[in-house]
Amino acid sequence: KLILVLVVVVAVPVGAFDLQLVGIDGAVLAGAHVIVVGEVGNWVADGKGVLSLDPEPEIPFVLVVARADGVALKPVTVDEILPGGLTIVTVDAVGGTVTVVGADVPDLELPPAAAATLMGGSDLKQRGVTSLVEVLETIPGAEQSGEGQSAVPGLRGLPKHRTLILLDDGRVVTERRAGPSATFLDPDTLDEVEVVRGPGSVAYGSGAFGGIIRARSRMPQPITEETSVRYSLRGAQGTPGWGAAADVMTPLGGGGLLVGAHIRDYGDYSSPEGTVYDSRWETWGARAAWQGVVGGGVLRAGWRSDRARDVGKPNPDSRTKRRSYPLEDSDRLNLGFERPFSGPWQRVSMSVAWDRYRLVLDKDRLDDELRPTQRDRSDIEANDLSFRIESERSLLAARLVVGIDGSGRYGLHAISTSYRGDDGGELEEVFRETAVDSAQSEDYGLFAALSGDVGVFRFTGGVRTDFVRSSNSGGTFGDASTSDSAVSGYFGVGLDPVPDLNITLQVARGFRDPLLSDRYFRGESGRGFITGNPDLRAETSKQVDLAVHYRTEKWQWAGYAFLYRIQDLIERYQVEGDYFFRNRGEAEISGVEFEAAFSLWDSASLILGAWWLDGEVLDDGSAMDDIPAPGLSLVLRDERSTGLRWMVRGAASARDDRPGPSELEVPSYFMMDAAVGWSFSEAFQLQLLARNLFDRAYPGSADEDAVLAPGRSLTLSLRGRL
Repeated sequence: KLILVLVVVVAVPVGAFDLQLVGIDGAVLAGAHVIVVGEVGNWVADGKGVLSLDPEPEIPFVLVVARADGVALKPVTVDEILPGGLTIVTVDAVGGTVTVVGADVPDLELPPAAAATLMGGSDLKQRGVTSLVEVLETIPGAEQSGEGQSAVPGLRGLPKHRTLILLDDGRVVTERRAGPSATFLDPDTLDEVEVVRGPGSVAYGSGAFGGIIRARSRMPQPITEETSVRYSLRGAQGTPGWGAAADVMTPLGGGGLLVGAHIRDYGDYSSPEGTVYDSRWETWGARAAWQGVVGGGVLRAGWRSDRARDVGKPNPDSRTKRRSYPLEDSDRLNLGFERPFSGPWQRVSMSVAWDRYRLVLDKDRLDDELRPTQRDRSDIEANDLSFRIESERSLLAARLVVGIDGSGRYGLHAISTSYRGDDGGELEEVFRETAVDSAQSEDYGLFAALSGDVGVFRFTGGVRTDFVRSSNSGGTFGDASTSDSAVSGYFGVGLDPVPDLNITLQVARGFRDPLLSDRYFRGESGRGFITGNPDLRAETSKQVDLAVHYRTEKWQWAGYAFLYRIQDLIERYQVEGDYFFRNRGEAEISGVEFEAAFSLWDSASLILGAWWLDGEVLDDGSAMDDIPAPGLSLVLRDERSTGLRWMVRGAASARDDRPGPSELEVPSYFMMDAAVGWSFSEAFQLQLLARNLFDRAYPGSADEDAVLAPGRSLTLSLRGRL
């Protein structure tokens, strides 16, 4: 009711500051996104980098800025305005700093108690990450399900399609029961990763109970005046392999064009106790993107083709029972346009994303001479399409965002095939079944969010209505369809008891519709033979979050406490070696998280994180899978102007003595990474990275088929910009 009442209020202009945003190199930041800390509103600069802050914030104020492609820049304090003129504001890149900024992400529509962490491209490079799971190593409450390159990331104990992964403007979706891992994604192609912990169903619909992981491909700038080349080369031992990536950015058609390619090839890694078989993998791909100023706004277009081959899924019996993904293909197109307005409606943004995806799973049995005797294969392909239109306006001291978005999967086709080996070890097909001939799902949502101040309190509310539908034609279950509607929402109230300290309490409701394969697939999965259930109901959530943020110029910290309850939990259960799906009562996850960032001196920073979570199924009090053990993380880095760069990362995990139904107890452990490098020039930067420096032995995950994580490894990398 509060939202409906405030929507009818008529906006009254109060006044405006005109600012022009420019980068550290003097180039204007066309289409930049801006938040004023402590104020409501999300502004967009025009094609000349100019924005008008209306109403005028009180001087001094802090701007949180992101480029047109969404990549975060350093917060900047504005303490002087030119009266009657245009004030130039220079903004520097975030670089390697992990930034704790609460929910202040300029182009993500988030509930007020969300925990948002931004990681710049140089941070990803310095830590030498090779997968999305490794990106999350410093994030409180993050965990992985499974081992190797195909491990699945999750937030707050909620993987398995309950944490949403976005690549640029599109969802990363897979019919794997473990959830999407974006195995094909090479972090060397990214400019930034945003990790948001907390409910995101109002902004993004189904599948965002635990939070959102958004990876951003490197994009050209809308105003590009010169040609540049960026490259990287790496070689590693311990986790033996090599990689290379390069891209070229050049002016084209009044904007900027980027063309790039990448490749990585890694063999079976070594643990402290020996080689871990079936842990090898290979990826490669190419991409192109254009961004420019059009019609007073910024238009962008991007294409990615990524390939993963022979991605092993290691297990304790990998020598004779091998599981692998011999093929994973992703082709993605994204289009977007955003521009500001001078009237009551301050901005409008539109985006469309399309993806063609294919995943093949092989499960092989070998004899004592390592000749294949049996292979069971599942081959799944589908197309994904999504769109989003969002607009924003001010209502007196309040901010209103309204929008519509939709996402869907169509053309899902799944084939199950069995092979048997002959006396010579050659495989021959003996059985083939069309598990899913053609299936599709659709989710259309209308949403609105309103935020404003009433006295000393900040109020924020959001509501969303979704219409979901799924259908299946042919295959194991024949013709079937479902349709449903769902309401999501959140309401938060905040208070700033003293300067620089804010406290927010939030309640939210979300939903998750089952996967198409949860309902209609029958065949092999990574864990075993699985049969879908067409009668599955959607999960719903009730979520309570408390967030406390404090920031100064030199340091900032944030603490979070949460209690989540999931109703109609979709559970995979086992009967005589085979797996099935059912809805099961209610599950509860609770936890606390802490993170802090300190500026030690001009070139050094320290990042701390800590977490404790607990999860159980309320029907019988049994422990849930995927709940991370209590832990601590620390990152200390120094990047000096003289060229020296170094980093130390430590992580400690307590013993997990309450494993879930498909997990084992995991002992406590401590491990450390370290890196040192020298920047001879912008064109020539050398770094040596040591992971698991003390060669500690610990399981890669809590999964019952877990293997040891990689032991000590060394990676030498060379990168630069010409």
